[in-house]
Amino acid sequence: MVFERKVLKRIFGPTKERDGTWRIKTNDKLDELIRHKNIINHTKAQRLSWFGHLHGMLEERMVKKSIQVETDVNTTTRETKELMGR
Repeated sequence: MVFERKVLKRIFGPTKERDGTWRIKTNDKLDELIRHKNIINHTKAQRLSWFGHLHGMLEERMVKKSIQVETDVNTTTRETKELMGR
């Protein structure tokens, strides 16, 4: 929970007061901004949504090609480690 708050404070940044001073947002204000959602679950849901978007793309799209190459590299690395007994 502490790490989550630090990340949210970094994302939303400080608040500028009417007198020109800056202050850090309170936890209550952060909850209000994210509408009381769990940021970790929200991030996971966004990743799944993006994966679904990628899955529906045409094979010729550069983004889809780069994801497939990255997956192939990770699979090859894992297989190599398994073969070497690590």
